[in-house]
Amino acid sequence: MSILTLPSPPKSWDKNKDYVIHNSISEFYTAPIEPVGQAFIAVARRHRHKRTLSDDERIEQALEDAKAEDISLDDDEPETPKLLKSDPLKWKEQDHYAVLGLSKLRWKASEEEIKRAYRRKVLKHHPDKNPDGSDSFFKCVQKAWEIMSEPVKRRQWDSVDPKFDDSVPSAKAKGDFYKVYQPAFDKEARFSKIQPVPELGSGDLTRDEVEAFYNFWFNFDSWRTFENLDEEDTDNVESREEKRWLERRNKAERTKRKKADNARVNKLVEQAFQVDPRIKKFREDDKSAKESKKREKEAAARAAEEEAKRKAEVEQAAKEKAEAEERTRQQAEKKEREAAKNAIRKEKKTIKRIMRDNNNFLPVDASPDAVATQLQKLDEIMEFLDVNGLEQFRKKLEEAAPGGADDLVLVLDEEHMAMVEAKDAQKQAADASREELKAKEEKKVVKAPWSAKELATLIKAVKLFPGGTIDRWEKIAEYINEHAGEEGESAETKVSRQRTAKDAISQSKVVQSAQAADRQRLQQAAKKPVAKVEITDKPTERVELTTAAAPVEASTAKAAVNGDKAAAKAPQPSMPAPPNASWSTEQQIALEQAMRKFPAANFRENPNERWEKITSEVAGKTKKEIKQRVKELAEMVKKKKQQS
Repeated sequence: MSILTLPSPPKSWDKNKDYVIHNSISEFYTAPIEPVGQAFIAVARRHRHKRTLSDDERIEQALEDAKAEDISLDDDEPETPKLLKSDPLKWKEQDHYAVLGLSKLRWKASEEEIKRAYRRKVLKHHPDKNPDGSDSFFKCVQKAWEIMSEPVKRRQWDSVDPKFDDSVPSAKAKGDFYKVYQPAFDKEARFSKIQPVPELGSGDLTRDEVEAFYNFWFNFDSWRTFENLDEEDTDNVESREEKRWLERRNKAERTKRKKADNARVNKLVEQAFQVDPRIKKFREDDKSAKESKKREKEAAARAAEEEAKRKAEVEQAAKEKAEAEERTRQQAEKKEREAAKNAIRKEKKTIKRIMRDNNNFLPVDASPDAVATQLQKLDEIMEFLDVNGLEQFRKKLEEAAPGGADDLVLVLDEEHMAMVEAKDAQKQAADASREELKAKEEKKVVKAPWSAKELATLIKAVKLFPGGTIDRWEKIAEYINEHAGEEGESAETKVSRQRTAKDAISQSKVVQSAQAADRQRLQQAAKKPVAKVEITDKPTERVELTTAAAPVEASTAKAAVNGDKAAAKAPQPSMPAPPNASWSTEQQIALEQAMRKFPAANFRENPNERWEKITSEVAGKTKKEIKQRVKELAEMVKKKKQQS
């Protein structure tokens, strides 16, 4: 009888305090205990076979599943005595397919076939059915099931299947090529990641099919791995560093085996490619086609050579004749060009002489800007006109020469305007369709005849914008359009009397050729008061006085106030010039006068002499400083032309 010992009361209990009895302890009795029941059997079974609880439950469940299905042991593959003596601890060396009775199917066995084979082995080799109680082979069955039931582990084991024949047929193997190499490719095809795998086929395959087969195998991608051949076991290693070192070693060994396996497959493919009769036939066909093409090409080349030789003789005769005619034509054209050049050179020289003899068609006191403008116009005209145009222009200048600079400048401006219009016409001709459409849409405006007020305004504008002014006639036309209208005129009237630069030049010729009485009447009309003149575009700009020039300006103003007319009329610089602190007003005026006094046309043979004389006229400045100042003026004129 067992004795029940109660624990000691807690320290907080006090026997002197009141207590309550809830129930009394029952009487003890004796009960027999016998080792019976499923739990006892399970404990005894685990103790006998030295199993863990989970292993025992898995094995018993497998036995129940095998009994539940209609599993027949007639289909079971008998084991050899050697196989029955397999050591479960050396499971890496055992043939799992043979243990499960699938040595014939092996890697071709399906999951369902593996499961049924395992259950047959469970029914046949369960420890309870073994007379001596040994479960050694049953553990081998359990390990085989563990590996074959999991796809990853099964593939790893299939990669190193000991029954796999990895030999490559000999390159000197005799017999039918297809019978020798078809089995070799078939056994390797199971390891391909890409399925289905093309077959070697027969001699009836086309070139494309044969090439596709070898392209696949030359790029063969195998899923074989070699984890099961690892020499080092890392499962029982406790040290983390040692485990990592062993894993790196195993990984390097697997990589080495993988390369060796790839080299073996490549050797098989290359060897088959070299001895494949179809490849040999394709090469012979290519060689025959190449030789045939070569022969045809040589025959064609010989025929072409003969034909070319015949044509060359004909072409040589024609060429010699054509060359003779070409030489004759070129000589004639050369003479014409030389004559045209001489004529153009002569006309340009004559035109320049006329302009030089008439002071560039400008007043004597014209500014350098005005001279530069005239010369630029002349250069543009001579560059544009041909020999006939230059001849006509020269004749116009000779006819206008008796009339002086005013008539000559009108001829120059008229020719320049015609040149500009001709250039515009050439530009517009490039887009003829657009111009035609534009001409249809626009309405021709009929201009009214010149009124007396317009003529008076024209005379005033000509005086207001003297020769040499940049865009002179455009400004004259703009001035007439702005100030020659009547008060309260309508928009239509204003449009009908719009005058262009060409209109202003033509009407100026009419005014100059008018009778003296008419000219006097027009001049008197020009003196009548007109609308307020607002000119936004000034023809010239005065030099801004620097600090050094301030005393001179102040003295001039003082003299004007005191009635000193001579001082008030002191010369002022007329050349548009940028401000420069190192140049005084007197020096600027002296430079302008010296440049007019010594024009460049008089020093063409010795330009340096001209600069020395100009330097002698400008006090306090060297030749280098004067050249720099003239360069600044030229840059300023160039910028103004670009802006306009």
